[in-house]
Amino acid sequence: MRKILLGLVALVALLGATLPAMAATTADVTITATPTYIAMTISNSPNTWAIGTVAANTSYYWTADALIPAEPFVDGDMKETITNTGSVAEDFDVKVAAFTGGVGWTISIDDTPGSNEVSVRAGYTGLATNAAMTQVLTTDTELISNLAAAGTKMVSLTLKTGTFTDGVAKSGTLTYTARAVS
Repeated sequence: MRKILLGLVALVALLGATLPAMAATTADVTITATPTYIAMTISNSPNTWAIGTVAANTSYYWTADALIPAEPFVDGDMKETITNTGSVAEDFDVKVAAFTGGVGWTISIDDTPGSNEVSVRAGYTGLATNAAMTQVLTTDTELISNLAAAGTKMVSLTLKTGTFTDGVAKSGTLTYTARAVS
């Protein structure tokens, strides 16, 4: 009996050496990722700036009290709040379309509007002076840089008129855009 048992052990050992090892042939890897989510909200009431009749070569302010903001800019003077509702820090751009109505108004590229032209500028809490406000153009221009997720900035606007060649009401649209920090 002992010889049979030894023979079987030897046979199993011999077969085991010639057969491949039985190891796992698959393995799982769990992948997790958090998407970069870019989003924003604008809080203001109302979201229309109805200035009314404007005079040539005059500045108008979209602030809490419609007056020129104090320097440095503080929340109490600002009109609206931009909130980063995304998952990462964001930059916020601003642009304005040419005003329509009658002969229309084009957008000044500096703060000295001419005939049938207006200058639009945007500022936010923390700016030191009115001169530091962003000149708003017809293409995206960075207004706020690197606003943290859930961060907020309060914003105001200035409209400066040039001269006019008609008295027809005008309207234009200002657009804010959130984008990933560049």
